[in-house]
Amino acid sequence: MIVHVAEAAAALQAHDDILILTHRRPDGDTAGCAGALCRGLRQIGKRAYILENPEITRRYAPMITECYPPENFNPQYIVSTDIAEEKLFPDTAEQYKGKVDLVIDHHGSNSGYAYETLVNAGAAAAAELLTTLIPEMGAKITPEIASCLYTGVATDTGCFRFSNTTAETHKAAAALIEAGADVERLNERLFESRSHARVIAERMALESLEFYYDDRCALICLTWDQIQAAGVAGAELEDLTSLPRSIEGVEVGLT
Repeated sequence: MIVHVAEAAAALQAHDDILILTHRRPDGDTAGCAGALCRGLRQIGKRAYILENPEITRRYAPMITECYPPENFNPQYIVSTDIAEEKLFPDTAEQYKGKVDLVIDHHGSNSGYAYETLVNAGAAAAAELLTTLIPEMGAKITPEIASCLYTGVATDTGCFRFSNTTAETHKAAAALIEAGADVERLNERLFESRSHARVIAERMALESLEFYYDDRCALICLTWDQIQAAGVAGAELEDLTSLPRSIEGVEVGLT
């Protein structure tokens, strides 16, 4: 069943013992949404936790690891954030397939696997939805929550460079900055800081750069053996932001 922000907020207000799910190879949006929602729910007196995700990277771990549930926690209401379909559940969430009560997502391809679905395909990130959902359920967007949501918005838009960035995205980001998101520190950590393994992988990729068709096409290749040799994590490979997307107007493909 499709619901709007006010209906999703009412559902969250009406339940307790809430467990929040993130997807496989978690990115900034799923982790940021989960971290923000959990903190917002606790602010209004709810018992809320985030299911442990073994694939979380050090970059996003601070937003969710402190919200992991105790061993004896028995969830009564399941929420997923930024997960379009159940096959994206991490291994730890297998038992919750077919049991999700509310999904918060921005993918138009969402399969509708939850009892209630809050989806806005026009949003650049699921975090955009939470900038209105959290206040609607009676919580304040604190600096910590704002930083979680800014992480989701900024990473899903490539620091506002991707074509999914809209005026509404910038409005959401502005509201989060006003709420206290530590933008300077976040942007440095998210877009300017890289692990040693990722730097090695980027060097290998750039060394493979070749031009074709009278320099109208360029190709960068990174083999599986090189990935293993560098020791770079899968989530980091999906966000090789330092590699050129174009060279003087020539599109660059990464394989």
